[in-house]
Amino acid sequence: MYQGGFGSSQPGGGFGGGGFTDSGSPNAGKPRNNNKSERLVPVTHAMILKSTHDADKDLFMFKDHIELHFVEMVGYIVDVAESSTSHDFSICDRTANQPLNVRKFLNSENDAAKLPRSSCYVRVVGHLRMVKEKPSLMAFSIKELDSHNWIMAHRVAVVRFMCGMEKNSRNPAKAAISGGMYDSNVNNGAGAGAIPGLTGTQTKVYNALKSCPPENQTGMSLMEIAAKARIGMNDLRVAIEFLSNEGHIYSTVDDEHFKLTDHC
Repeated sequence: MYQGGFGSSQPGGGFGGGGFTDSGSPNAGKPRNNNKSERLVPVTHAMILKSTHDADKDLFMFKDHIELHFVEMVGYIVDVAESSTSHDFSICDRTANQPLNVRKFLNSENDAAKLPRSSCYVRVVGHLRMVKEKPSLMAFSIKELDSHNWIMAHRVAVVRFMCGMEKNSRNPAKAAISGGMYDSNVNNGAGAGAIPGLTGTQTKVYNALKSCPPENQTGMSLMEIAAKARIGMNDLRVAIEFLSNEGHIYSTVDDEHFKLTDHC
């Protein structure tokens, strides 16, 4: 079932042992929670399963103070169920007994051809949702890994993030920063095409961020985006909030710097 790829052919291999085993989709009609963190958090499936879910806020919390909303996970595709509107991936990262369900909605006919197939390792970025009483990941980006080095890099990123959050939790001022800071070192390259449904201002902001090189981990500041898009700061903040909520962009080093999801 889990054969192939970079890791062990047994469920206990690859990502197993130690670590944390003990420790764009449509949203029409759903109220938004503007207090959700848009910081990218590296996670394992075990962390997701051990988190608590607030149904009113549709929010996952790990260890009571770490918000799991906009997350990154690395795993092995066990199975893929394809439909005309979406692909449902079963992804195993060796930290849980069952794979995680990951859904990627298709925005165009060409989207399906760009997605990876089963029996390969991938990096997934998306929002956590509770679907049929089970945590699921609504993916914005699914990229096949070209080296097993990314697997170890992700595990190191999880450990580093958790250590940083544990340290911050001892400082009330820092602990107030929900989700912490994660600077991804994984570069997946090519930018996205035109995104349907964006207003003129939103498109200007998106295109301004698209001009930022993927290898630039800091992204662009609000001042840089405003200058590039030639729009006012008030209009920019409104567009940034929309693009963040829809999963097109995320904040990097602070709440004043942003990158495209497809560039993370």
